[in-house]
Amino acid sequence: MPALFQNSFYVVNNLNAILYGSELVLYFMTLRQWQINRKRTSWDTSLVWLSTVQVVLITIYWTTQTYFGQQMWIVYADYPGGMDAYLVANAAVWYQTWGSTAIMLCNLLADMLLIHRLYIIWNSKRIVILPVILWFAALGVSIGLLYESGRPNGDYFVGIANIFGTCWNTITFALNFTVTVLICGRIIYVGRRVGLPDTHHARVYTGAVAIVVESALPFTVFSLAYVITFAMQSDVAIAFSFYSMFTCISPQLITLRVLTRRAWTKDSGAQFMTSIQFNDDRTEDTAETRISTDMVHVELGMVDKRSPSLPSSSISQFTDIPGLTAQ
Repeated sequence: MPALFQNSFYVVNNLNAILYGSELVLYFMTLRQWQINRKRTSWDTSLVWLSTVQVVLITIYWTTQTYFGQQMWIVYADYPGGMDAYLVANAAVWYQTWGSTAIMLCNLLADMLLIHRLYIIWNSKRIVILPVILWFAALGVSIGLLYESGRPNGDYFVGIANIFGTCWNTITFALNFTVTVLICGRIIYVGRRVGLPDTHHARVYTGAVAIVVESALPFTVFSLAYVITFAMQSDVAIAFSFYSMFTCISPQLITLRVLTRRAWTKDSGAQFMTSIQFNDDRTEDTAETRISTDMVHVELGMVDKRSPSLPSSSISQFTDIPGLTAQ
């Protein structure tokens, strides 16, 4: 493979190290918040366990990628044919397959959490039908990808494995894009319809931070760059694979919001929708009352023709009718 791939692989290993450190900080913040919470729910505990599993999986992925780079660049620097030959000969080594399995499982767990958040924010089971179908499709493709890339002489970037890889990345991106758009759209819609004042409490649920975190927006945006370059079989695609670290970081941010009681819940969503319905009903009642009052004033001859309540043409129609003029 050309030097561009090797450089991209080196860069992404460094980026992954930075993001892995960030993930550890967020994880320990999550544990601390869970510990100091006096009213813990079973869902809080479940999220902490999910975070722990994902940290273990992302650790496996990061260490295998880093170890492979060490073997290729340092330990076997004098390998016959150079680094490229070593990469081709060992692309299907067992610990690489182990790392790929870990990151795919972490991705599937992250998508499960996002689908659950979509259900919570929309409070509807029908809205998650398409994401659930895409999730099962991704599960099936991941099995084929692991088999083709992990078998002897297999290569993630070549042959049938590359086709499975393109399908995997496309399906997972489609799932994340769908969920992200639906969550962003819901939060923006609620924020505008409810008409919350620009206060700290309002920004917690409908502000920019809520939109970015609840929808896992960074994960979706960075995965788009990887999907495009991977489908083009570009050597720089591996540099964008750092998005894989967000399969752990984005759910971690959601978990932290839940534990700090800043995340959307079924109750908060129901309250927002009740407020929207109330505002709609109040607007309709106000409009009907205003029209009724104007009609009464017209019938009593109390309308000022300069009044903006009704057009002058409409007023003249009523005042010109015999019997409706003031006595």
